[in-house]
Amino acid sequence: MGLVGMFPYSAIDLGTFEFLKASLTRRNAKLLGCHEDDALPGSFATGCIGAFSGAFGASVVYPINLLRTRLQAQGTVLHPTTYTSIMDVAQKTVRNEGFRGLFKGITPNLLKVVPAVSITYVVYENAKKAMHLK
Repeated sequence: MGLVGMFPYSAIDLGTFEFLKASLTRRNAKLLGCHEDDALPGSFATGCIGAFSGAFGASVVYPINLLRTRLQAQGTVLHPTTYTSIMDVAQKTVRNEGFRGLFKGITPNLLKVVPAVSITYVVYENAKKAMHLK
């Protein structure tokens, strides 16, 4: 289940980041009247784009992560419910807590993910610039 959540998260995060970066670069180049290579977003804008893309990706796949965590934590004192499969935990979660139950605990998750992804993208983009990579 970890891989099932990781692939869509990475695709959504990276796809969103690259789309927003390209859109901002085109907009900057048009406003400045220069080539797109000279209108790349700065570190602050890159951090903001990374924060948004990370939050968006994490929010979309959060229910998968929540269900996986519940499946892994079952049988402990705090989580005595026994689930038979990922579909079972999904059905019981929605039945007992409603659709909102799939997003229980998303705020602390976003407080962790957003700055981490933002910093990662700023470092990545600045490293590319330092190595003269496109």
